Amino acid sequence: MAASPFSSLLGKMAVFAVLKAFLYGVFLGVLWECASMAVLLGATLVEHRMGTVFMTISFVGLAVLAFSIASHADLARPLFSILAFRLTAQLAMTLGTGSVLLTTMLHDTPQCATDQLRKTGWRAPALRVARRVLPRGWLRRIFGVEPPFGPPFLRVLAAALSNEWLGWMPSFGGWLPSLLSLPGTISFKPGGAGLPAGVSAADDAGLASSWLSSGQELAGVYTYVCQDTRHGDFHYLFRYHAFWMRPAAMALLHALGSLLIKMLLMHAYAALFMLLAQANCRDAWVAELRRRADRFRRLVWPRPPVRLIAVEPGDLCAFCHEELLQAAPDDSSPATGPDAVHHRSCRWGCGKAVHTACAANWGRNACVYCSAPMS
Repeated sequence: MAASPFSSLLGKMAVFAVLKAFLYGVFLGVLWECASMAVLLGATLVEHRMGTVFMTISFVGLAVLAFSIASHADLARPLFSILAFRLTAQLAMTLGTGSVLLTTMLHDTPQCATDQLRKTGWRAPALRVARRVLPRGWLRRIFGVEPPFGPPFLRVLAAALSNEWLGWMPSFGGWLPSLLSLPGTISFKPGGAGLPAGVSAADDAGLASSWLSSGQELAGVYTYVCQDTRHGDFHYLFRYHAFWMRPAAMALLHALGSLLIKMLLMHAYAALFMLLAQANCRDAWVAELRRRADRFRRLVWPRPPVRLIAVEPGDLCAFCHEELLQAAPDDSSPATGPDAVHHRSCRWGCGKAVHTACAANWGRNACVYCSAPMS
């Protein structure tokens, strides 16, 4: 039986609805990431202008205020769930990227060995004759060898940092420094431009081997020397112009701490943006924000309470739908006597009344009719 045009149209509409929902989700994801990056850039600019302390207090304070509003609006659980998911994903991505970089760095490190003999100048014709009668070791001694490719500077820096930074660690000190180490020795010699005032060039070696008391960086030259790992006859020397900084330098610790704070802020604000993208969560959060703003306005600019609406026989409670002049069904200790009052009124919004016990069981200091504070 052939499909009717109406059923075909319904199928196309369903595909279009799914595609529209998918594109909307992609758009929201891109928007969230752009917003989180805007927070990161904003925090960086504020830190550059006002300092790290001002940036931390202002951005962390706003995040704590937003999270507090979400908590009072019963949105703490989904908000922290989103934040935990983002932090877990960031940690997994960091570990994955770090492992890939470490594996690539270790795998692509050139060996400190070479078999290529020097053939420049007079060596080329002499080598053709001597190669037939002399052994390989003698040829290397007589004609020399072309030096191998040196490891990249990041590889040399990783080897130096593994010895200086990770040697004290009880768990990683055994295998990680040996994993990142290079055959040979690595030294650093400060240059003249990077020496502090009053220090001569004769003190370079002492500065290179000691920790800087001032915590500043020194410009200089890294020197890596290794012996041929295959033949053991030649030593190769590689130089890298860079800078050196003590592992516990305040500038380095400040940079790492600032980066960690800004990353946490980026994910915290991104989790808040993702939560507020949902209409019901956004409405609850905005309602709680308005209640707090109204409470702050009343604190700064006090105003008289509204006129209370008198309770008459037959008026019902908005919670239990029982008469307000009678005690609530779940009131454990109802007031007795002819003048007993079982209700309370909204003093700052609409003036309507509900049962006191019902309002207490609800657990919110807000009017069920107008959301204004009850007290």
